[in-house]
Amino acid sequence: MRIFLLNENKIDGKVYALSEKEKNYLFSVLRLSTDTVFKAKDEKENYYDASFSSSSTLTLTRSDDMSCLLDSLSSYKGCFVDIDLFIGSLKGKKNEIVVRMAQEAGVKSITFLTTDFCENKKMTEHEKERLFLIKKEAVQQSGAKSAILSFSSFTDAAKSAEGKKIILHQGIRAKSCNLFSLLSKDDSHISLFIGPEGGFSDSECLLAEENGFYPVLLNTNILRSETAAIFALGAIETYLNK
Repeated sequence: MRIFLLNENKIDGKVYALSEKEKNYLFSVLRLSTDTVFKAKDEKENYYDASFSSSSTLTLTRSDDMSCLLDSLSSYKGCFVDIDLFIGSLKGKKNEIVVRMAQEAGVKSITFLTTDFCENKKMTEHEKERLFLIKKEAVQQSGAKSAILSFSSFTDAAKSAEGKKIILHQGIRAKSCNLFSLLSKDDSHISLFIGPEGGFSDSECLLAEENGFYPVLLNTNILRSETAAIFALGAIETYLNK
């Protein structure tokens, strides 16, 4: 665990009341002892040193935000480029895989899209709740800033996306670009669109291009959507952060 996420409603001054699930996580899963001091942050991105005042409560002491990264785990300490990930809603637990990996990779936001070819056009409330839970676990594991998680139609997302706008497409289009020739060290904000299992339709690609998107075909084997997401995120972050 890089950082422990606090429920804003359970903070009373410097005291935090642990739920049974949180106690099980800290003592049974992580095997922490009551003399352990660890890093925590609230939903407003305030950071704390947390210590056990009892087996059911924590004492919180405000700390500098960067100090949370100066623990025994080695990790990248610099700033990430802002990446908004947009991906067509997938089947089964694939959406959970996307949230976990994208959150750990440090994206700014994750938006699931309703597209022409996606098979999961309407997530249940249970499925959405699971995604928020997975995101929380990934934040605690990685220490990354919590990504914004939302849901949108392709049309609305394509028209509102910001920064350098990239759409991964399963075929070559007239305006197709190479990913690395498209990226620039000056890029500070990227919107990355990835299709569902069936890819994006021609009409969706045309709409994206009309709204300033660059179509990109990755020079790889045929990838599943969730694989393409983490492959592209890793490539972009590695290139821009080196």
